[in-house]
Amino acid sequence: MTIVDKSSEKSDLESVRCKHSSSMTPFSTGDMDGSSSSWSVGSSATELSRAKTACVAPSIGAAVYSKSVVFSFHTVVITCGDGIALPQRVLFPAERLCLKWNQVHRIGAGLQNLGNTCFLNSALQCLTYTAPLANYMLSREHSKTCHEPGFCMLCTMQNHITQVFANSGNVIKPIGVLNELKRIAKHFRFGSQEDAHEFLRYTVDAMQKSCLPGNK
Repeated sequence: MTIVDKSSEKSDLESVRCKHSSSMTPFSTGDMDGSSSSWSVGSSATELSRAKTACVAPSIGAAVYSKSVVFSFHTVVITCGDGIALPQRVLFPAERLCLKWNQVHRIGAGLQNLGNTCFLNSALQCLTYTAPLANYMLSREHSKTCHEPGFCMLCTMQNHITQVFANSGNVIKPIGVLNELKRIAKHFRFGSQEDAHEFLRYTVDAMQKSCLPGNK
């Protein structure tokens, strides 16, 4: 048995790659021995229904030759129509997402600069006034189901956002977030000048990890 790279061949198989199928039907080649045959892929709705996440279809990549029989395989991932694979777990259903504020709030508290913490303050203010996130945090829905005894970024953000809107017109110190700075990103140092966008990325990543099992 020999494995041959056929990446340069772009024949009729190119059009077949887009067809989701996992059944194979024989056809006569005519170029080989009288008893030889090759294999192409035909459509089968039954097989497709069984393959929920992937199916087998022909590819113009590597083909395996065994005497006179040719096999070519390609794994196709079923997507939701926009080319993006379906998630294994949905953290927050899209139908529950509300882009508007659930209730009217007065402007929340300002954040005091505690020494090169402007990067942190600006990122926290952006997150605090992101309506869908603030709605979820102010509902305290997460803390009602969170049983994490250690660090949880969502619990930290919930406490911060709640404190901001409870102190309208005042200035508060974001001590709760600063105390967890090293857990948000190990290379962050209190008192050092850091990048606001980098802090924002690590904060969002930490909030996502708070929702995933085995990452708390």
